[in-house]
Amino acid sequence: MTTLGIIALDAADYDLAREWGCENMLLETHGKLETFAHSGENPNTLEVWTSVATGVEPPSHGLASTGEQQQWRNPVLEYASAVAPYLLPKAARVRIGTWLRGDGGGATEDSGGTDGVGMTLRQTDHSHLFEPAGRVVRWWPGVTPGEHLSETWHWLNLASRGDISDDELWRRLYGNAGLEAGWLQGMGQTDVAVAGVHMHALDAAGHAFATHPDRLREVYERVDRLLGSVRDHVDELLVLSDHGMQVEWIDGDSKPGFHSWRALASTTLADDLPESVFDVRDWVDEYVADSDDRRVERQPAVMDTTEEQLRDLGYLE
Repeated sequence: MTTLGIIALDAADYDLAREWGCENMLLETHGKLETFAHSGENPNTLEVWTSVATGVEPPSHGLASTGEQQQWRNPVLEYASAVAPYLLPKAARVRIGTWLRGDGGGATEDSGGTDGVGMTLRQTDHSHLFEPAGRVVRWWPGVTPGEHLSETWHWLNLASRGDISDDELWRRLYGNAGLEAGWLQGMGQTDVAVAGVHMHALDAAGHAFATHPDRLREVYERVDRLLGSVRDHVDELLVLSDHGMQVEWIDGDSKPGFHSWRALASTTLADDLPESVFDVRDWVDEYVADSDDRRVERQPAVMDTTEEQLRDLGYLE
């Protein structure tokens, strides 16, 4: 049984990946991927990745970015956030939200920066490519809570306010990137047909270093090495991006730090690439159709330890 790993590599810019020779972003077959903009002038992360998974546009999957993209995990806070726009100006809501999420300098370096009240992304009710049996997904915007993405946005906000240092910001971002890549490596050791994961480090780097080519190249090269480790642990790999990033040194990029239209698709397979983000779902379905049919029937988990022993060990209450 083969496993197709899918990496949703946010903001991986096709021209920058070629400029810096990122061989694990640019696999045996690679090219530009047609993307789209719906709510604004440029492609939007939540809109595009949900469309990649569903194969439909935002009006159909329901996650247009004209409204709130995040929600509080705590239902009381979620209700309060729905009422707050009628009572408080946006600046005050942002300050309160940042305070509630914590980490305004009080978290220790060893804590990983996850103190405070968490938020998640909104999720579509539309069917998507990860629903069939034998397919798994983690952190994908629009089809999972995407806590890592909400964390990243919060950390960038803290960094822009001077609440965390550059070293601390990148320690956290690389830590998340390692979790994302490591999860996909683990799925490569299991009997799944498709495993998809979202990685956000390049998007954060593109916004931060759009006028600093040496810093941005360093992040591209480090992420490319992470992709190389994933490549060694899955049978086949598909790398996608939702958009690229405008930078100061590319002709025609008039707004460094804003999303570009240079999305990419790259795969170890010899097949033709999907032409647009709307084609990915059908492309994956066609590739894994036979593999889905050959999945071994699931068996109960083998567990030699009894429930009583688990309770004695403190694993159960």
